[in-house]
Amino acid sequence: MARWVQVWNEELGKSEFIPRDEAAARSDLSRIAIHGDITPFVSPVDGSVISDRKQLREHNKRHNVVNLDEFGTDHWDKKRKERDRLYTGEHTPGESLARKREIYEIINHYERQGR
Repeated sequence: MARWVQVWNEELGKSEFIPRDEAAARSDLSRIAIHGDITPFVSPVDGSVISDRKQLREHNKRHNVVNLDEFGTDHWDKKRKERDRLYTGEHTPGESLARKREIYEIINHYERQGR
């Protein structure tokens, strides 16, 4: 079975499909990405079997979820630093202000109730 790749044709001003082998041989297509098939798996969200990329896209859109693969290591490093900072008790000025406002609102709530 032949695999096809969608590429942009500058001369035609539109995209076209060409065989994957031809695309790999062309040097002007260094920006293309060829994705293989995914291994079928059972969705942890609804228990359905996802066996191709189209089903995965539709499933993610239907359930408003995102694959972990879409996040790079920079994202996880940033989140790890945020989590470590919170565990050590360090807070940004915005976080401290939000906490002070929350305490103020709680005090006002109970004062209005006469407690």
